[in-house]
Amino acid sequence: MSLANSRPASPGSRSALKCEGEVNVGEEASSDTINYIEPTVVFQVQGAIFGLPRSQVLKSGFFRGMMESPHLGDSKEGTAENPIVVDERTKITRRDMKNFWAVVEARVCDPALALSAGDWASAYRLAKIWEFEHVREHIYKHLDETIKDPVERIEYADILGFSQWVAPALIELCMRTAALTAAEGARLGFVRFAEVCRVREMGMSRNGYDATQYDGWLNKAII
Repeated sequence: MSLANSRPASPGSRSALKCEGEVNVGEEASSDTINYIEPTVVFQVQGAIFGLPRSQVLKSGFFRGMMESPHLGDSKEGTAENPIVVDERTKITRRDMKNFWAVVEARVCDPALALSAGDWASAYRLAKIWEFEHVREHIYKHLDETIKDPVERIEYADILGFSQWVAPALIELCMRTAALTAAEGARLGFVRFAEVCRVREMGMSRNGYDATQYDGWLNKAII
């Protein structure tokens, strides 16, 4: 079976996950399977094979509906002989799959997890697309707790659709003592940069204002 829904491209950093075991599907397919005693569901992504525990896969609203439907697939769906092939048109990469499974495995086994923010973002997109709600919530919480820089929060808000992050991050930039740098302006984009500068000037002319006043001054229609 091929999964060919439209997907965004992923960040370029690589997961630290090391996988063991092997499922052979063609001579050119490399193996990135994980050994579990329980039954596995086999995926193929860019020629690489990933064997994921069925109990975890069934927590996905997307795959649960597909695998439990009597009208879809057959008894060999998701096996070494008939893996679930993630179509290249989805733009999901081996790295995305490794990042995603590293997070899932960490929630189950609690190993040390050394992933960059970009890797976590990559995993978040798959969790959202495939309806792994608990994984998605776990990744969101991690990103919210670990991404502190306001410009970086705005960048990830745009990438992942966290619109609720944007205004608070802009307010933080408006209220800070240090002026925005040219590099920060380039990352924000001209419209947001101009809005932050406008609101900062208003704040400088009015001492003692807090975040609620700054929030009222921001033009939400353009941020």
